[in-house]
Amino acid sequence: MPDPDQGVGADPADAASWGAIQFWVNGQNLCAHVDQGEILQGAHWYLLPLLEWFAENWNPLLHEEKLPNRNIAETAAEALELTRNAPPLAGETETVSWEEERYEWRARHAIRTARSGGLLPNIIIRRLRDLIEVSWNDEPLAGTPDGFRYSCANGAALLHPEQVAKPLYEVLVASTEYLLKDAPDGERLNRLRSALDILQAPAEEDTRVEWLAGLRETMPLTGRLHGVIPEHEMHTRWSQIVASLKSMGDTDGANEALATESSPLVVTGSCHVALMFSSMSPTVTENDVRTIGAALIGQYSPEPVAVELAGLSRSVPLDLSVRPWEHGYDLAEAVHAELDLDLSRGWVDIAALIDRLGITVLNQRLDDLKIRACSIVGAHHRPTVIQNAASSFYDSANARRFSLAHELCHLLFDQSTAQKLAIASGPWAPRGLEQRANAFAAMFLMPPDLIERAIADAPDPIHDIAGASAIANKLHVSRRSLIEHLYNLTLMSESERDELLQVAQEQ
Repeated sequence: MPDPDQGVGADPADAASWGAIQFWVNGQNLCAHVDQGEILQGAHWYLLPLLEWFAENWNPLLHEEKLPNRNIAETAAEALELTRNAPPLAGETETVSWEEERYEWRARHAIRTARSGGLLPNIIIRRLRDLIEVSWNDEPLAGTPDGFRYSCANGAALLHPEQVAKPLYEVLVASTEYLLKDAPDGERLNRLRSALDILQAPAEEDTRVEWLAGLRETMPLTGRLHGVIPEHEMHTRWSQIVASLKSMGDTDGANEALATESSPLVVTGSCHVALMFSSMSPTVTENDVRTIGAALIGQYSPEPVAVELAGLSRSVPLDLSVRPWEHGYDLAEAVHAELDLDLSRGWVDIAALIDRLGITVLNQRLDDLKIRACSIVGAHHRPTVIQNAASSFYDSANARRFSLAHELCHLLFDQSTAQKLAIASGPWAPRGLEQRANAFAAMFLMPPDLIERAIADAPDPIHDIAGASAIANKLHVSRRSLIEHLYNLTLMSESERDELLQVAQEQ
């Protein structure tokens, strides 16, 4: 489209790229907006900076999952809003680190950062396991004129990587070729075309897997400011992990753990190692690398694995239109109905079920105390739960039972489309998956039939701490998980729940 300002004050290459753009996600045009009472379907501005931004940030945009600073929300758009400010008690160094980390991550994932003065919608693209998450909100933009607003307020979608990579790349190439017709010697345009060609190079896959594992980014800013880790070390961690795995002596096991599915533009199916480390802290220790790596290789089977679990499992991606805890409850009730478990003892024997389904349970000590357990499964990996013996939850038999039920949900429903699963249940695992697995564990260990039976046999009312304790003991669960579950089942009010939780904590 012709530049309405006729190139005044603009770089000639930019002026030639004036146009309109629309981003469509699941039938919604995220660029539809109202301006001075007029409904417009596209965002109008110089588009070359946006094309350059996509080419420059392609690999992290479609492969980096870890959010900056904290895994604090289910979607990236929401997380960026919640982490705008550092914690109130953070010192000057920590505040600078926090703000820089958020700024750099946003610059790789938020389309608005490529606006160069235009008014683009706030759309965030990132990886989420083996899907691409596109999320958006109506965050105000400084300098927006009165009467201007985008029509789509808040939302998110999960898409297959090819559904995102292919149309994006086609538009980038077509737009660049179109602009080159009028400026074949344009320096920026030729650089852009070269960058787009490189994106299809086979060598790009290694870099993409590094981003998937969450180990490709530069060192966390706190470390940079304090000089804790040399800058180059953060760029070599992935190669060190690969070398560590291959040094364990089982070449076939290491190759299987590192195998990916890819197209020329994007990794469509992550390897077990990348899936596991993307759910672990960015500062994962060398000891934990070796512990987890040894488990991945040790559970490798040259022959396809056949266990009863395989007949029950199916990939069930998160449904962003359903609250995770409701989804987890539904899945637990479905599994109960399918297994037809014997509940005559008054509690669910999760350890016996895990054994019956052919799931191996390993007890290992990890340096990361916030990880409760890890799960592994695949066509050539025996289904395995690694319980972290260093976690504070490991000391409680009830907590270990809850963790087993939690991991059972991951093993049953969170496999990728390539039938792979590797996840560390902790602060950096996808929040939606963790919330769903927690709900699954609660409903699986405390189905309504057992709840009703336990309430009928309890010596005290459920709204009394003595009654709640008696029911928890009968079901072999913690008081806290029982109280939260009773509230979700509408068997107690919010105030009753809060009061019982407070009393339980003080005792």
